[in-house]
Amino acid sequence: MSWRSDFDWAPSERAPGSQLPSGYVEGFAETMPSRYRVLFDPRAICKHAAISFRRGPRPAYAEVWRALADGSAALCVVADDRPGLLSAIAAALVSHRLDVITALVFSRATSGGEVEAVDFLWVRRAEASDTAPIGADEVESVGEVLSAILAGSVSVAEIALQSSPSSPAGDMLVVVAYDPIDEEGRAVLLVEAPDRPGMLLTITRELFQQGAQIARSLVRTADGRAYNRFELSEFSGHALSPDRREQVRAAVVAALAFGDMSPHAI
Repeated sequence: MSWRSDFDWAPSERAPGSQLPSGYVEGFAETMPSRYRVLFDPRAICKHAAISFRRGPRPAYAEVWRALADGSAALCVVADDRPGLLSAIAAALVSHRLDVITALVFSRATSGGEVEAVDFLWVRRAEASDTAPIGADEVESVGEVLSAILAGSVSVAEIALQSSPSSPAGDMLVVVAYDPIDEEGRAVLLVEAPDRPGMLLTITRELFQQGAQIARSLVRTADGRAYNRFELSEFSGHALSPDRREQVRAAVVAALAFGDMSPHAI
């Protein structure tokens, strides 16, 4: 049975995508990587497709696709894919004092021949004392700031300078290393560090400044530590040479060292 048959529901069961053009949900799912269709069920895919459709001509758009009981939220961010996009997303979140718990990064080729990034970010408030739920209007504003960054009217560097991440207590060990096995010809950079607000912005901004394109990413936090996995290539799409890999790794180590951590390379 084809995965397409999973979408053969009664109309009432397809509420999230019921206002979309015929075949849009199926087309969206088909152009996403197979890993995406393994991770998300048909109902979630309908919601994601609807968010992609509502983006329209905007350079970027963000919505809450799942509100969580503790006030945190799962966001779907769709945008024109380009080098530095994840850094721009991280900056837009930092500007709203939101911190990333987990992130999954995907891209797809649209029917118009463009490449659209479809990213999922589970976020919480940077201040633990702020227990207000993350709402739809706030996330819409995240999308507007992201659009402004992509348009060049707001700078990631300006946002990074205004943010002042605090040094975490506890285990200060930072590990920045490459997985010995590449993923489809891309270098896989692994970064493990104490979790803190702005962590993703620090890393992704440095990767962009070093000319490394993030093709895929997985970010998660657990027990006060952040675990980041980035599949990297040159902006041109070519593989990073051994010298370039070391240049990028060392730059990330240096960037994290500004947070009063103790980097250790393995």
